[in-house]
Amino acid sequence: MISDRDDLPAGTTSPGAATIVPAGGEPDGATWARAAIGAINRRDHANAIVAVRMALRDEASRLAAVDLLTSILVQGLPMGGLKPDVRVPVGKTVLREEHHCAKAVEHAANLVTAVVNSDVGLAAPVLEAHAGDHGFDILVVLAREAAARLEHFVGVDGDTVDAYYFVTGGGQF
Repeated sequence: MISDRDDLPAGTTSPGAATIVPAGGEPDGATWARAAIGAINRRDHANAIVAVRMALRDEASRLAAVDLLTSILVQGLPMGGLKPDVRVPVGKTVLREEHHCAKAVEHAANLVTAVVNSDVGLAAPVLEAHAGDHGFDILVVLAREAAARLEHFVGVDGDTVDAYYFVTGGGQF
């Protein structure tokens, strides 16, 4: 699990998918968020940390990363349909011994809930925290949650493909 912000020195990038720069220049925050998800699902924690750091490099990148990650997490939830005191559960991927993530989990849950309910008042303090000291941890929590959600669907897709080939005898009914 990603739990240490100091796994790599600041500004260090390592070879791998998370550090590839496309022909058009630097990747945007959403691309770095996708790279973080891919690295997390491949258990490549060093590149996940690099990708999260890169997504935090400026406000536009931070917001693009948050937009992508929250859009993955709210998929299928009733937009505008939650009571004000209800929070979307976030933090299933955080271990109990990762105490430094407790505030980040709370912020992430508030942010996802704010997106579902279009609650600017709930989102504002989270976005302020995201721009400050908790930004790395919040983005890691969101990326881990999004990675887990996508990994679940990939697993379901693999099961459906296996079932399809089983019942069709190789792709033919």
